[in-house]
Amino acid sequence: MVGLDATPNSLDPRTASDASAVAILDLVHRGLTRPGADGDPLPDLAESWATPDPVTYRFRLSPARFQDGSPVTADDVVATYASLARPAFQAARRDGLELVSDVVAEDARVVRITLREPSATFLGATRLAVLPAGCAQQPDCRIGAGPFRLDRVELDAVDIAAAPTAEPAPALPGIRFVISTDSVARALGLARGSIDLVQNAVEPDLLPWLEGAGLDVLSTPGSTFHYLGINLRRPELADRRVRQAIAHSIDRAAIVRWLLGGRARLANGLFPPEHWSHADVADLAYDPARARALLAEVGGGAIRVSLKTSSVELRRRIGEVIGAMLGEVGIAVDVRPLEWASLYGDVRRGAFDLFALAWFGVQEPDHYFTMLHSTMQPPRGSNRGGFADAEVDALTVAARAPIPRAERRALYGRVAEVVDRDVPYVPLWWSDNVVVKSRRLTGFVPSPVGDLRSLAATRWITPTSERS
Repeated sequence: MVGLDATPNSLDPRTASDASAVAILDLVHRGLTRPGADGDPLPDLAESWATPDPVTYRFRLSPARFQDGSPVTADDVVATYASLARPAFQAARRDGLELVSDVVAEDARVVRITLREPSATFLGATRLAVLPAGCAQQPDCRIGAGPFRLDRVELDAVDIAAAPTAEPAPALPGIRFVISTDSVARALGLARGSIDLVQNAVEPDLLPWLEGAGLDVLSTPGSTFHYLGINLRRPELADRRVRQAIAHSIDRAAIVRWLLGGRARLANGLFPPEHWSHADVADLAYDPARARALLAEVGGGAIRVSLKTSSVELRRRIGEVIGAMLGEVGIAVDVRPLEWASLYGDVRRGAFDLFALAWFGVQEPDHYFTMLHSTMQPPRGSNRGGFADAEVDALTVAARAPIPRAERRALYGRVAEVVDRDVPYVPLWWSDNVVVKSRRLTGFVPSPVGDLRSLAATRWITPTSERS
């Protein structure tokens, strides 16, 4: 059993957007490509591809079957990509696919995708899960071509079973994902053996105890980006000096040390230093005196805002600490912990002053376009705070062109400089990837981006005393 801290928001890969949903569905579905450790796409359902011209991609499919037994064909790819035109899927899993103009099945195993213009980011977007053509017409499709199939969905659990169509077959016959917002309950489950693995969902101060209880604790530097979102449409937050003051008010190092047990790195942008697009911009360091001075420049009047965050215990405590730190410089904060569905719904609607969330599994820097371009405000994209800057619009569009990576890096470096100046959101930290697991689970390798794909190759060791 695997412990999760939140209920998946969807089990259709086209609308799944939270970490719990993605963790499960990565084991159920496959795309034309899958992301490699360095972010570059690797073959998945497509065994190869060619680009006869800058706007044309021809993918040759490998032999594979969906979990209903039907073969994966080019018609399924066509139907899956066509389904994204439906309003329900406009804002979901579409990063990098906006330029697709035509998807055609040349034969059963070859699909041709034509773009409206050349793009440096399109290939990474082909990680989109491919669905059976008939199922893709439905608003909720749960049939994939991955190593596991969805078996049972309950209020607090999701079961997946080894798919008989998978090649190679997974070693585990099935996995139960148990959902609880209570970190102590997850830790007790690990200690008692009723939960076998938890990733990034155990409070840091419980880790030494779990290690002492005979569990493996694996920790590696991660790329999950935690940030404080800001609603620039609110008059009290429209002045960038107020947003700069908010950033300078937060003692991130103290939070990382005392609440995260040191298992995170302070962030100065979306991507960590090992990512090719990382920009070495100035860190908005903790400086409460500077924060007070900035607030004085804008009039020094009372500022009251709300901060919406997760009701998960650790996230709630972090929200309360951030609220107290802002209060120290004169910004009164009403901290509102919410269940995931309510939190995400409010963020999507723009019903917030501040919110605390994280970007999980992002590897393509074209994400800057989705979260910062002025046309990408919800429901179309993820520019949730309403940021609008003509230079950033131009930079993020230019970086999508098929230009050398060094040139793209320079463009994204300038985007990072504008973000550092205007603070449309406050970078907090990149959390470490922390796995706690039973020593009877072997072969699990933590991913740098925090996914659970390695469970498809994990084995369960039965003690000698239990063998007959």
